[in-house]
Amino acid sequence: MRPQAQKFVARLFNLSLFSTAAMFGLEGPLAAQEVQRLPGIVVQGTSIAVPAPREREAGGVDSGETTELAEFTGAETDAGGQAVSRQGSAVSVVTGEELSRRQIRNAADALRSLPGVSVSRQGNPHNLTVVRLRGAESNHTLVLIDGVEVNSGSTDGFFDFANLATEDIEQIEVLRGPQSGLHGGSAVGGVINIITKKGKGPFTVRARTEAGAFGTADGSLQVSGGDDRLHGIVTLYGRRTDGFNISQKGEEEDFGRLTTFSFAGGVRLLDNLKVEGTLRQSDVRAGRDNGFGGTLGAFAVPADDDSVLSSALWLGQIAATLDTFAGRWRHQLRLGRSEITTTDHDATFLADSKTLGINTKYGYSTTLRLDAAGMPVRHFVTGLIEEERESFVQPIGGDGIKRERGRTGVAGEVRGEYFNTLFLSATVRRDDNEAFEDATTWRTAASLLVPGTPFRLHASYGTAVKYPSFSEQFGFFVGFLPNPDLIPEHSRGWDAGVETTLLGGRALIDVTYFDQNLQDEIDFRTVPVFQFQPFNRAGTSKRRGLEVEARYVLFPGLSLGAAYTHLDATDDTGREEIRRPPHSGRIDVNYTFDNGRANLNLAAVYNGAMTDNAFEAAFPFGSQVVTLEDYWLLTAAASYQLQPGVEVYGRVENLLDQHYEEVFGYNTAGISAYAGMRFTYDARRATAPAR
Repeated sequence: MRPQAQKFVARLFNLSLFSTAAMFGLEGPLAAQEVQRLPGIVVQGTSIAVPAPREREAGGVDSGETTELAEFTGAETDAGGQAVSRQGSAVSVVTGEELSRRQIRNAADALRSLPGVSVSRQGNPHNLTVVRLRGAESNHTLVLIDGVEVNSGSTDGFFDFANLATEDIEQIEVLRGPQSGLHGGSAVGGVINIITKKGKGPFTVRARTEAGAFGTADGSLQVSGGDDRLHGIVTLYGRRTDGFNISQKGEEEDFGRLTTFSFAGGVRLLDNLKVEGTLRQSDVRAGRDNGFGGTLGAFAVPADDDSVLSSALWLGQIAATLDTFAGRWRHQLRLGRSEITTTDHDATFLADSKTLGINTKYGYSTTLRLDAAGMPVRHFVTGLIEEERESFVQPIGGDGIKRERGRTGVAGEVRGEYFNTLFLSATVRRDDNEAFEDATTWRTAASLLVPGTPFRLHASYGTAVKYPSFSEQFGFFVGFLPNPDLIPEHSRGWDAGVETTLLGGRALIDVTYFDQNLQDEIDFRTVPVFQFQPFNRAGTSKRRGLEVEARYVLFPGLSLGAAYTHLDATDDTGREEIRRPPHSGRIDVNYTFDNGRANLNLAAVYNGAMTDNAFEAAFPFGSQVVTLEDYWLLTAAASYQLQPGVEVYGRVENLLDQHYEEVFGYNTAGISAYAGMRFTYDARRATAPAR
């Protein structure tokens, strides 16, 4: 047995002994839910959510003024979920119903309207798309799909959101701030947790078809059904577009293709034992144009050619959850794996590239619940141990050598709930690394419902670590030199805010201030000739700012929402970090009428002026900082149910026909319209007796 495996087994045994010892004296059952999800507040939704019973007792939102329910599940373990009001960190939730009302097809377009989030896309929705949280780098955002890490080992560690359609998404959760205390590396800016639909309910078939601007065709087929004993869902999704010219030189249209297959299901083998699994295969392919083929003034910009960038994502996971002692002690074994293959055909430099990154993670977690006799006081104690293996190979365009590394992580968390008013948590994690120095990270958080007032105070403080990616250390691409001597980045940050509920629960305002520092930041420097190379900066980079969000339900069916972010993100020299607007925000209105058959949604997203790097077209091919102008993106969406199971819908994007850039030199879509139909067959409705 390898030393790493021996160490893993020993820690697993010790953790089990700890759990058994702590079992004695436990009182009260662990929540007997399929997944421990407690209701919370909709942050990015169309209403204030129905609160948990305990929230109402503490003076929470009046359920009579609400129209929907959202939940925050937590991203690591089934037993880790809790209501948003119990979270000390800043949390945003986007529900599947919200995605449907706004007719959002790509997850990045849902995220761009959230506080603290910046999105950068190189052209159409099928081109490279990255997300940044609170001014951190794109590879500082940990992305999980049903608990499986999908940060790409085939790139520099970010996740390409061009490969994530919303068709099978049940909920998106965004947890902002350093989160390595529980989640390990990459969670510097925060965590984006994607939860897919699980298929419970009557046998249902859903089909959707859509067409629109730029020769776009979009459609899906979804079959689901089951109950607590056996359930499953299969989703097929496809989208193709002739596209538009993403470069500012030439007139060639740049195409895009995306196909997705997903399955999720579960079976309850015993009353206290369930097994669940997830499979996902997604492929995106798009014309990308040559990034340096044209000139705009003194700068190099993309120009038309036949270059194509492709990315294939495969992930799978199986998890077994066992509840013992009447549900008071929960155990989970989990095995997950993701594979991302990135292929680049360069039609100008004739330098093709193919990389494969694999992440395999298996582990055990356990959660204990301890209740104080006769008092509304409870504690949750969670332990986690996991083994992670990563590999990287570049068979085309690189040296073809397969590189591997691993780490063993051990984490513990204690959460306390006191008198339905005060909620505290503390987490610590230790990573035993093969390739880098061992790392210890931690996080603390608190949430206080101030008695007798409409205020909730929340705060968190934590640390994070980001390990260099294989690509940064060993990748070979046109214009790129790897650096095998990179060291991990380290971050420390805190946030604090106040949330106010007004007008009997129909209005909510939350204001949060955050401050975070980053040391050993991995940046890129230009080296002769016309190349760039990653390196660790010597100083401290700073990110601080203010997040404001609000929601107001005027009357049942009509709601308003708004958000604003002020961001001050600078590197160690005080220079503004690129592609992160200092000012951003959103305003949205949703109106549901005709007994719920009709819905109108209007959303406006603002992206303030921001900087970017532009490469000089003349020798020695250096770079300069340029400013990208601010813009508003206005989207109007409408839908109407013609009869049960048949719905027509349509939307207009970029209603103001704004000309804007998210990345220097890349065009974006102008005003565009789309329309379609949605069909639903529900066996329960089909077999209901006629009235």
